[in-house]
Amino acid sequence: MNYLGYTIGPIYDTIFNTLNVDNKTKKLKAGSYYFSLFMKIMLKNLKEDFEILVPYVGEDAFTKESKTMGLFHDRFIAQSEKSKSEIKEIFLQKEEQTFKELAGIIFNEAIIDELRKNMTNHYIIASKEELLTIDENIIFALNKILDAKELQRNFSISKEKNWIEKYQENEIKNSKVKTIEDISQKLGFDYYAIVTADGDKIGAKIKEKATNNPENIKDLSLNLYNFFTKNDDIHTITNKQFNGELIYAGGDDILAFLPVKNGNKTFLDYIHILDERFKEFVGNDVSLSFGVNIAYYKYPLRNAIQSAFDLLKEAKKDKNIKNRISIKITKHSGQWFKSTLNLEDNRYEIYKNIVDGILDNKISLPHSLHHSLKRYEEAIISIYKYENSSIKAMFDTVFNDANDNDKKGIELVQKYIDIIQPKTNSEFNSIFSELSIIKFLRGDRK
Repeated sequence: MNYLGYTIGPIYDTIFNTLNVDNKTKKLKAGSYYFSLFMKIMLKNLKEDFEILVPYVGEDAFTKESKTMGLFHDRFIAQSEKSKSEIKEIFLQKEEQTFKELAGIIFNEAIIDELRKNMTNHYIIASKEELLTIDENIIFALNKILDAKELQRNFSISKEKNWIEKYQENEIKNSKVKTIEDISQKLGFDYYAIVTADGDKIGAKIKEKATNNPENIKDLSLNLYNFFTKNDDIHTITNKQFNGELIYAGGDDILAFLPVKNGNKTFLDYIHILDERFKEFVGNDVSLSFGVNIAYYKYPLRNAIQSAFDLLKEAKKDKNIKNRISIKITKHSGQWFKSTLNLEDNRYEIYKNIVDGILDNKISLPHSLHHSLKRYEEAIISIYKYENSSIKAMFDTVFNDANDNDKKGIELVQKYIDIIQPKTNSEFNSIFSELSIIKFLRGDRK
């Protein structure tokens, strides 16, 4: 058996380059869809000659996929019993056919050579035996080679011959993509949430399923496809249920823009739905991690997206802890709050209960809560550090004059802090940031 691996791009470098001078979500989405469209055409041309292992290429993948959601990742892996020379000949023919079709869709076939220069395309053809010298898992071996090849970037994005940007501009004319203002201000906030997501433990799942038989990865490919498309698909959840805009969904990656708050639903509810759905379709042995950047609507989009990806990296940096969310809010004034929470911890469960209770008007918190906590910061740290006790007695004293509506909320916050037991200023500041995020969601300030 011989294997073919292929990667295209650089997707994010290309997209970010087009965001240097504006904040158009339409342009961003069109750029993202361009690469998905390329891979869709390529796989459709190849699937009769090769057995595609990753991604899923059932007929419904080609009929369901539309400009509302690009489903095709920037990489594929296939296998064949043909010789390596036959594979190369067929592949290069199909690649040429793909560029020809794409050029015709964009403008005309005369731009094929220029279109190639806008992208970096790498492929590898290797036998099973050759790949096993790199890793006992064929899929891992191919990905290692493709990762290395992606570093050898050679593409042109000059203004005059940037056909990807011209495709974006053409798509914008007919696009109904929500703007940042649609997502933020029309719902009463000057802020919006950029949500990035990436799968946890996918590598372990590939190792378990596909080490002895690479074909087993096709089950994972199908499960990931179902995660994005079955029932209420990810596009419907994002765009309709949460009034946001899905920018990209492919492989185990997601990029979406959401209102910070839409009625009583927040970005935390969106994350909960995605996380539960991922486990349902892909398996309880995997999860998602998230980076969420809450940005002012006039803040440069390129920088805001980069911050969201940085937060995702932060959520995933500890390889022993999965299913985390890193959140950052940067106010227009420059003040910011940041925290990382584990979605499977009791701490997060209580935190979400506080958020939901406040937004559903079942509990409330005094406006002076933050100032009171900050004033007693050292005393709170000392109680946990030296007395190994609870702050209940302190809370009873400090908030003894709280009204009845606030008492239930104060009790929840007290239990929340008791679970965390901050013994350092850094741990206390994380709590302060998390409560500041709640205050922000409550709408004390627009």
